[in-house]
Amino acid sequence: MKGEWCYHRKYFSKEFCNQTISAALQVQPQDPVLGYGAGYSDDNFRRSKLRWLDPSDSRFTFIFDAYWKAIIALNREWFKFHITELPPIQFTEYDSTYQGEYKSHQDVFWINPSPNHRKVSLVSQLSDPSEYEGGNLEFEMIPEVPNATDIREQGTIIAFPSFIYHKVSPVTAGKRYSLVGWFEGPKFV
Repeated sequence: MKGEWCYHRKYFSKEFCNQTISAALQVQPQDPVLGYGAGYSDDNFRRSKLRWLDPSDSRFTFIFDAYWKAIIALNREWFKFHITELPPIQFTEYDSTYQGEYKSHQDVFWINPSPNHRKVSLVSQLSDPSEYEGGNLEFEMIPEVPNATDIREQGTIIAFPSFIYHKVSPVTAGKRYSLVGWFEGPKFV
């Protein structure tokens, strides 16, 4: 592994971001849950609205194609994990009306009945950063963190091993949209 994270500023165009937001907003929102499977809700830990984008839905083919194209190069250069699939992608809305946030967590579920683990998390910043305040993606317990201003830029993608602790600070004004995909592969041993 070359590092704990990597990012590409403005990887996706403004048009791609707006098209993704428009397509995702057609999906019925859900409240977030924590944990594996059915999970549980905890508004003190996570406040957001989720929309799940299914790979079999043709409205989202352009997103899945773009995510695979991005991760193949990033994983080869940075992480070298054995990844085999990309399940539904999460479109997340963090709104200031409910102080949207997600406290410190990992994306991998270490104990689960699946033969796979989430290995690489890929987050896309879809919103223009001038449209909201707060809502920073922050990393913890690593020696060096990415530039906060850079990763707020619309269209920027950031990839990191799913076991890295991270959080989203509360959105204090406006609304932030992001896209999160978890590339999975055979369990870590």
